[in-house]
Amino acid sequence: MIKMVKILPLAAMGRIMRQVGANRVSDNAKKALAEVLQEFGSNLSEKAWKFAQHAGRTTIKAEDIKLAQKEM
Repeated sequence: MIKMVKILPLAAMGRIMRQVGANRVSDNAKKALAEVLQEFGSNLSEKAWKFAQHAGRTTIKAEDIKLAQKEM
């Protein structure tokens, strides 16, 4: 398993939650959303990479991401 490094900014997590109607968002909620999204993104990327490899490419394309998302 790959070590997870904080990539997603907490401010962006707060904006996402406020866009759906939350007036206030705790720092713990922002951190939790970032962890979940990062894990999801990692898993999605791993599946997309397999599609790219199967197609004989070393570059992940949008079509690989979309195919991987359909399988999740």
